[in-house]
Amino acid sequence: MLTEAALLVALTVQQGRGAEACLQAEPLKRGVEKRLKRRVFVQPAQASLRVVVTFARQGAETEARIELSSIDGTPRGTRSLVASGHCSALDDALTLSVALLVDQPPDPEVPAEPAPPAAPAAPAAVAPAAPPTAARHRGPPPTPITLPDDVAAPREPWRVDVGAAAVAAWGVLPDVTPGVALYLKLVPRHFPPILLQGEGFWPSTAERDASSGARFRLFRAELALCPALHQSQRVALSLCAGQKVGWLSVEGYGFDQNQQDRRLVFSLLAGGEGKLRLLAPVSGRAFLGAEVPLARDRFHSGGRNATQLFQASPIALLGEIGLEVALWQ
Repeated sequence: MLTEAALLVALTVQQGRGAEACLQAEPLKRGVEKRLKRRVFVQPAQASLRVVVTFARQGAETEARIELSSIDGTPRGTRSLVASGHCSALDDALTLSVALLVDQPPDPEVPAEPAPPAAPAAPAAVAPAAPPTAARHRGPPPTPITLPDDVAAPREPWRVDVGAAAVAAWGVLPDVTPGVALYLKLVPRHFPPILLQGEGFWPSTAERDASSGARFRLFRAELALCPALHQSQRVALSLCAGQKVGWLSVEGYGFDQNQQDRRLVFSLLAGGEGKLRLLAPVSGRAFLGAEVPLARDRFHSGGRNATQLFQASPIALLGEIGLEVALWQ
């Protein structure tokens, strides 16, 4: 059995480009020693083993490669862990893997047997063969262990996404009305993403006849929660529910006395959101939903030929399509 002194380890952690937020050497040392309940890591002059952890970021994935060797460089084993999203999802698995490797390190890899020298064709003029050089045997590269997407990333910061979208609504204003939306999405840890959106619609007209009617203008703010239903490296599906608060302006035209009216409007919203990663950090986003107004005001013309010009539908339909950019991941 190996003694504790033989298990003292020199640790090196290397963080490649894009992996600067990955686990650093000191927290990794503390995590391993806490698991093993003893001193493990020392300076190279006191160590019998060497562990090199290399983090590499490629797209949405981060790989942690662990290389264990004797202090003289003889290979003793490798591991490879891969996680998507924030690389702190690797923290627990990496700490456990390093602890297992240094607690019961594999035997040194055996040098490959030198090939026997070829028999001389003619003993007269053949020079003596040089002694073969022993090469250390290196096995095939380790098969990466991919961690599930739902593994917690304890050091993941809040993420912020921003986006813009073209909007179309039916039942909110007269006819199908286009508009534009700008939004900010806060993605905290262990809580559904929070959507803050502002939207404005093109002026919409409700006609009484060819020369008179009313023009409607609507600007709204939205607050919604969008918990994820499915999430992968390229595709994400979410369900959003929230409330919209709007500022509705109505102005008559073509009457003997044109009136103006301004009021707040409120509605409840629910719908589905889908995202497709196009090129990090840009994603395409689409939303389809319905809303229920909390009050359905009626707008009508006055006078002898009074006519109802517009009343919001009891259920309105909404659609959005646009682009979303992750400010940091």
